[in-house]
Amino acid sequence: MPSSPTVWQRLGAALGLCLALIAPPTSTALAAIAAPSAGEPSRPIVLDDRHGTVDLAGRSEQLLDPNGSLGIEEIEAHRHTGVWTPRAAGDRTRLANDAALWIRFEVMQRSTDAAWELELARSGTDFIELYHRDAQGRWRVQRAGDRLPVRDWAHPDRYPVFGLDARPGEAVRYWVRIEHARVPFSGELRLHDHNTLREMRIHQQFGLGVYFGMALLLTLVALVHVAVYRDMAFALYAVYTTLLGLGMAASLGVGGQFLWPGQARWNQVAEFVLLPLMGVAGLLFVRQVAQPRRLGRLLDRLCLGLALLWLATVAWDLIAPSRLSLQAVTALGTAAMATIAAMLWRAWRSGDGWLRWFVLGMLPVLIAGALPVMRNFNLISSGFLSQYGMVIAATLEAPVLVYALLQRSRMQHESQMRARALERAEPLTGLMVRSHMMLCLHDSLVRAQRYHHSSALLLVRLDNHAELLERHGRETADRALVITASLLRSQARDVDTAARVDDQDFALLMEGPVKDTQAAGVATSLVAAGLRSPDRLPPGTTLRLRVVVALLPDARGEHGQDAEAHLRWMHEGLRLLGQDPRKAILRLNF
Repeated sequence: MPSSPTVWQRLGAALGLCLALIAPPTSTALAAIAAPSAGEPSRPIVLDDRHGTVDLAGRSEQLLDPNGSLGIEEIEAHRHTGVWTPRAAGDRTRLANDAALWIRFEVMQRSTDAAWELELARSGTDFIELYHRDAQGRWRVQRAGDRLPVRDWAHPDRYPVFGLDARPGEAVRYWVRIEHARVPFSGELRLHDHNTLREMRIHQQFGLGVYFGMALLLTLVALVHVAVYRDMAFALYAVYTTLLGLGMAASLGVGGQFLWPGQARWNQVAEFVLLPLMGVAGLLFVRQVAQPRRLGRLLDRLCLGLALLWLATVAWDLIAPSRLSLQAVTALGTAAMATIAAMLWRAWRSGDGWLRWFVLGMLPVLIAGALPVMRNFNLISSGFLSQYGMVIAATLEAPVLVYALLQRSRMQHESQMRARALERAEPLTGLMVRSHMMLCLHDSLVRAQRYHHSSALLLVRLDNHAELLERHGRETADRALVITASLLRSQARDVDTAARVDDQDFALLMEGPVKDTQAAGVATSLVAAGLRSPDRLPPGTTLRLRVVVALLPDARGEHGQDAEAHLRWMHEGLRLLGQDPRKAILRLNF
């Protein structure tokens, strides 16, 4: 088939031509395209009142100075071998320790009604300068960046901001020189008129103020819980929230602007110290709440080992900062996030309601924490999410996390309260124990004699308790005691006291003034309620209650204010009542 090769060759040639027409140019082709502009920048950016903000992406060129040795005179006179290339949105440039990135653009203002400013929309840049010649041809330079105290910037602000020269109708050329080691530079340069930038700052500061106010409030709430409940989880949460807030202040430029405006060294390293410390606190906080040691020691020891190693790496990065030390800190941060994710997965699988709320609360920050890691590894560019993602995530996290911690604290507090209540309450029925009942009885006798009124005491015996135990077992007998205690509570007023004074004996102290008809009525109600077969007992089973009732203090005054003597008197009445099986209520003194 001699014609086939010719056909395929023609098809291949046509396909190659199409690809050549539609494929994006290679770096060599880009250099060739940019070559005509190597001496002159693109046409001027026209600034007028139609747009309050103009993005320099696509309207500026950049040049890499590998040694950082070029000065503005050499750049202006083109005494260099570098090639200017268009700067597009999202461009990421990795700069060595001595390297510098030059960006140039040209601006023409229509009028002087509005003052225009250049903003680098990110914080944390090491050093940035803006050069231009004034109307007299003299060089003007403005400086900002973390190597300078914020108060010494050309225009102190959250982000580097520079003023533009207002020369209406005349094109002014600007050069920006940027030094930014270790982390790839991908900040966006934008032109704003002054009013637009101020309005933008007001909105940003309002939103950030809400977040930082919430963070401060949460820290105070956590500290209050630490003081009241001695809960280590709230202590770690307070540390975690504080470091998260300080880390966000450093990352967003708020710290340099308001908290440490004169500390250049700290402003340069704050983000690289505070955010890893926040990660360590978060790791220990999740460990304290999720309790991985309940399921095995490996994950628990991994948490402690990672925390110690991460702290050592942060110290290394602080003492001898380099790209390697930053990558080590970032890698350990990635390992810590993976460990936190493993603990949260274990916590979710436990099925506890409050633990699942805790997992849901931690997830936003865990996901948002991946953005700075990806930026440090040059996987994404700086943008809105990488700048504000953690703030948004922390705002979403706070209410859910606090709810989960409060649920956990409530459960633990209830357990502690029940444990402390055992000193006063009987475990099975929940009624007051005999010793505290005697104290209440003594106080009631004192009040009755002082104010010349009568209180009432009812001694109630579950007469068929032994029979229930023998016929139906311990569970039914105990349930009968609980039901009897419930009957006493139903008859007791807010000021009355119900107690269990013996294995099958209960007491109800009715605070005075009480009439004899009231006391007799309560005794009758108890006996009648016991005879109604409760649903929680075997069919046909009733509670045979015998009640001795007396008005206190005894009119004869034989027992005075002696609570024990009164109780012995009541027990003697029970003994007498037991001799008459047909009788269920005995009135001792009325």
